[in-house]
Amino acid sequence: MNRLEHLPEIAERHLGGLTADARLMGKIKLAAADQPTRRHAGWRPVLASCVALALCLCIGLWAWPAVFPAAPVNMKASSTLLGTRAAGDDIQPVTGDMIRALDVPAGSISVGGSTADAGSYRNLFAPERDGNFPLIMVNGATYRMLISPTNMNEKLLGESLGAVTEYTLEPALSNGGIVSNTVSAGDTVYAVKDIKGAMAAAYVKGSLRVFQRVSFAGTAILGSETLTDTLVSSEHITAMELTGAGVIDVPATAQNLMKTLLDNAEYESASVGSGDTKSLLIGLDNGLLMQLMVGDDTLSACGTWSCPEFFEAYATAVEAE
Repeated sequence: MNRLEHLPEIAERHLGGLTADARLMGKIKLAAADQPTRRHAGWRPVLASCVALALCLCIGLWAWPAVFPAAPVNMKASSTLLGTRAAGDDIQPVTGDMIRALDVPAGSISVGGSTADAGSYRNLFAPERDGNFPLIMVNGATYRMLISPTNMNEKLLGESLGAVTEYTLEPALSNGGIVSNTVSAGDTVYAVKDIKGAMAAAYVKGSLRVFQRVSFAGTAILGSETLTDTLVSSEHITAMELTGAGVIDVPATAQNLMKTLLDNAEYESASVGSGDTKSLLIGLDNGLLMQLMVGDDTLSACGTWSCPEFFEAYATAVEAE
């Protein structure tokens, strides 16, 4: 095939001596007028259009990979291991252990799950980081952050406990006051409405997080405190879930079990069990959850407490339901 740059040379060779003047133009017009109409002249524009369309299609197919690169085929969909939602807000989609609603306010988190998962182990305490779990210390009382809810409803805020006076990664070495390794210095710490002493709340990176009273650095209860001071009274209980034993979702039954625990528990020590196999989740009427780690006839969060009576009563309640 001849290259386009040779076109002038080719034209000169084949059309040499031909001049595009007015006389030539007249000859062309006269010849065209005398030429009879050809039978199949009408299909030529159609053929030209088809050729042009085919050419455009070929160019488009050639350019497609460069303009629209193929999507990667090795992308993996993300998954959520534990779904959470803020008390009082709409439920968010969750995977894994699906949480069912019990007799608690709309939008709250509750204990329980499917029949197959009922009574399985779940941990609500935030994991350790830099050797300590995320916490707030308020005049000697320690509160550990929970993973749920991730943004508590502000309507559940109680009175102010004061502002964080010291932010440190070594809270055990602090000199008292309000100390945290999670909440920024100067930020306010609040009690949770109607359950002062058992829970606290504060903003962490813009979200209102919940903290539960626990043991820390060899300290649990203070002075003459009892288990009731570190938990909640029975009238605020709506449900319970004990690993391996099942779920109690009748509020009256759960309240009686809580009363049994508070009336009979005996303080053993400030140490706390590992809590990596069994736990007791306690559903509250404000939609929040508390957790106690379970041992042999013992429960612990803020200190370890012995209460065989509670476990006997729980087994009886599960059978009755």
